[in-house]
Amino acid sequence: MPTLWAQTAEYSSISVGDDLPILVKFEFRPPVQEGAEGPQEDPVDTGKLTAYVRELLLKAFPPDNVNHEETTIEIESLTEFLPGDTISVCGRVAGKSEEGGRRTVECRVTVESHEGAVLANAKAVVSF
Repeated sequence: MPTLWAQTAEYSSISVGDDLPILVKFEFRPPVQEGAEGPQEDPVDTGKLTAYVRELLLKAFPPDNVNHEETTIEIESLTEFLPGDTISVCGRVAGKSEEGGRRTVECRVTVESHEGAVLANAKAVVSF
């Protein structure tokens, strides 16, 4: 069960191990008539993966922190998948830091298929 939710997290209330909310993503695929070929889909790229992770972070942290210029997201794509595939994006707080007057929260995020296969990993550092 997620422990961070609804954009209400404050730095002091966040703990290492806190779960982020779960985000389920899919894009509608129109039905294909029998015998017809479906539309060509391009695999999800790192830009779209980054947007998925950002959307997850926006469910847990205040928008000002997620959109802060020092907040970073690094993506490691493990396998290709299509926009119409159902995936879940989830994660947890992996660390907190207060260095040089800068407070950050590090999150590890996983993108999984509906069968549970890991499709991508991400590291996000949210600036507070």
